[in-house]
Formats: sequence, structure tokens, C-alpha cells
Amino acid sequence: MGFLGNSRKPKPFGFIPRFYDEQKEEREKRLKALDNPDDIDIAKDRIKSGLRATYRGDVGYKKNQTKKANLRLFYIIIVLVLVCYMILRSTAITNFMEKIGG
Repeated sequence: MGFLGNSRKPKPFGFIPRFYDEQKEEREKRLKALDNPDDIDIAKDRIKSGLRATYRGDVGYKKNQTKKANLRLFYIIIVLVLVCYMILRSTAITNFMEKIGG
């Protein structure tokens, strides 16, 4: 039927744009927290948002934390390598292996 001139019309695109205002939402949360200071859920949300703001606000924070974690990992690896070296170089392990082997 489409080739005779009675083709169907395309379905319209019904997208409704929504605007998200982060500052307005945070302001409303703070005002709500001030209205009811005893609500536990609001207190938890306030603490979470404070931690997120601290993390986002400092540009070097993540870099500093990653650096500390890498340094800590390096120290742990060095200590484990030294302990393994001391165990393998000791005569107690060789004596134990000889007793097991017969």
C-alpha cells in the first residue's frame, strides 16, 4: 500500500527535556536537613555529601591517596621479599626438606 501513495506517517519523537540543577537540589537537601535535625537518614545523606564534596573539591586528593597506596604496597612487597629470602637462606628449611625427603 505504501507504493500507491498512502504511506504511513513517521511516529513523532516525544522527548521531553529535563533540566537538572545540582546546586538547587543540594540547597533543598540542606534546607530539609535544617527543618528536621533528628532524622537519621538525612544525617547520613549530609555526611555522604560532605565526604563527596571534600573528595571532589581537592584536585590533588585522589593523586595523593593513590601515591600513598602505591608506596604502602611497595613497602609490603619489600618486606615479604626479605622474609622469603631469610626463610629460604636459613638452614632450618633445608634440614626440614632433608627430613621430609628421607
